[in-house]
Amino acid sequence: MTDPFSSLSEDEFEELDLFLLHDVDTDDAMTLEMADGFLHAIAIGPTTVPPKRWLAKIWGSKEMMPPMESIEQLNHVLGLVMRHFNSIIAGLEDDPREITPTWATSTYEGDEHEYDDAESWAYGFIQGMKLCWDDWQPLLSTPQGQALFRPIGLLGEGDFSKDQDELTRTPAMRAELALQIPQAVLEMHAHWLPIRLAVHQREVAKSMQPKVGRNEACPCGSGKKFKKCCGAAGDLH
Repeated sequence: MTDPFSSLSEDEFEELDLFLLHDVDTDDAMTLEMADGFLHAIAIGPTTVPPKRWLAKIWGSKEMMPPMESIEQLNHVLGLVMRHFNSIIAGLEDDPREITPTWATSTYEGDEHEYDDAESWAYGFIQGMKLCWDDWQPLLSTPQGQALFRPIGLLGEGDFSKDQDELTRTPAMRAELALQIPQAVLEMHAHWLPIRLAVHQREVAKSMQPKVGRNEACPCGSGKKFKKCCGAAGDLH
């Protein structure tokens, strides 16, 4: 049985890439690079977003999964996406924490250098942020948050700032911004981690609270039945 937290192999990455490019019949389907950025934002953000809210965004449809030839294919593709998402989370839980964003390198005529091209990745990351955009504002409204978001915004938004065109004018300038992204994402994750842990702990505490039957003794120690004591409206201890 495949480990649900194991990273995708190169062949599996290529398989998912080709599926997104050729087998999803929508105009708004993400590329693999966009989806990788999208999943990183969901993994590190301030709010836990369940898959039923974000899977359809990858396919650019209203359905959680696009039409498939069989249930086996559906489960296989879903497994690839969820394993990749889980592997991002696993990297963030390592010591030291690490991320390995997936984006292309590009070459240009007359230039022998290869440049990191993270524009699609950054666009996908911003789409992931928009799933709970208001929740991101406590960070984005601070100078630190604005500095961390800056390389992503410059590459992934069309109208990020007045000086955007000048700051992204050359492949080398865009590649330099791309190289700033991994550390920025790790620092964003560190910012939100205490909040996510606190929410998780509250949910665990709620699930562990014992339920008292209406005819059982009230836990307040009054000696009365719960329904005649703290379980009665307007009579709380």
